[in-house]
Amino acid sequence: MIRLALINLLRQKTRSSVTALGVAVAIGMLFLLLSFQRGYQDGLHSELDRLGAHLIVVPKGCPYDSASIALHGASWPCYLKSTYLTEVEQTPGVGVAAPVLMNAYFDSQTGAQSVYCGVTERILGLRPHWRFAQGGFPKLSGGILIGAELAKARGWKLQETVALPGITGRQGTVAGILAPTQGPDDFFVYLPLPDAQKLFGRPGALTHILIRLQNPDEVDKVTAALRGCDAGLEMTVVPLAHLFETIQALVRATRLLLGCITLAALLAAGAGVTNTILMAVSERTREIGILRAVGVTPGAVFGLIWLETVALCLLGSFLGIGLALIAATGVESWLRHLLPYVPTDRLLSPHLTLVLSCLIVAPLLGTLAALLPALRAARLSPALAIREAR
Repeated sequence: MIRLALINLLRQKTRSSVTALGVAVAIGMLFLLLSFQRGYQDGLHSELDRLGAHLIVVPKGCPYDSASIALHGASWPCYLKSTYLTEVEQTPGVGVAAPVLMNAYFDSQTGAQSVYCGVTERILGLRPHWRFAQGGFPKLSGGILIGAELAKARGWKLQETVALPGITGRQGTVAGILAPTQGPDDFFVYLPLPDAQKLFGRPGALTHILIRLQNPDEVDKVTAALRGCDAGLEMTVVPLAHLFETIQALVRATRLLLGCITLAALLAAGAGVTNTILMAVSERTREIGILRAVGVTPGAVFGLIWLETVALCLLGSFLGIGLALIAATGVESWLRHLLPYVPTDRLLSPHLTLVLSCLIVAPLLGTLAALLPALRAARLSPALAIREAR
């Protein structure tokens, strides 16, 4: 019966191909939507884990911009006073407070941006995932700690004195090289905070303070205490978990829009499949009548039409998943321009479970699309069908 179903589909190759393509578009969109949902959430959690902080203290301004700069690296438009660090450290519930002075420089020779972070050894308390491939945190002035990808791209070695990219006439000695982190840290240059303040011409300044709490469940309590301290009016306290929840709420609107488009595409594909199979049943009225006349049961006729429909949907599903995988890079680039905040990790995370989920949708879509034409075929009267088809 499977062979007969495939032969019937191949009778009208063009019509079957166009119908399968409609299913492919719908299933491909569904696959991309599921991949986006999985990839975006995983990316947000990964960035939060890599940052290692529960709170970030930044100058007054937009917390979305500040969090994005702190995570991905860029030049800051305003600064905090170093004296604020003491108040932050003395706030009950604060476990580790790591000051950071970040700046970015454009290297005209390579066309690349180099991100520098002035930090103290406290940063190690917020980077539990950090491993040193070579050396360690710079203890002396003039030392730098570099990311794995930066060391690889520049060919820098441990204890080598190198020219700092983007900063004319400035050098540093490689005191340590980080093991790969699969994040922005792989491309950053870390140096002692006093060196950074001198290098950037920002004495006594910070761009942000990263805070790890003694008890993460007290985030609201500690946030309120920080906002109520003497320096509270001069800084913005951003709970990163709450920020990411807000970002996710904004992204849900995008996901809802994509979901509605996907649902419309599935309904259109289902209607197209139903129409195609109805036309096939109409063209094969005499054939179905002969099958019924020689003893083929209505159930068998129903099963034959159902098999044709499901086979058509499965073919479209495989094609759609393949097209989605090919188009994933372009779709991800489009989403990065569309969304207000995006993780550095891949936005689309294809996975075997997502492939299986989409392939499960195919027989469900085929079953719904097959109901009307299969019932119509099963109810045909043999004598009437043969007489009408003459």
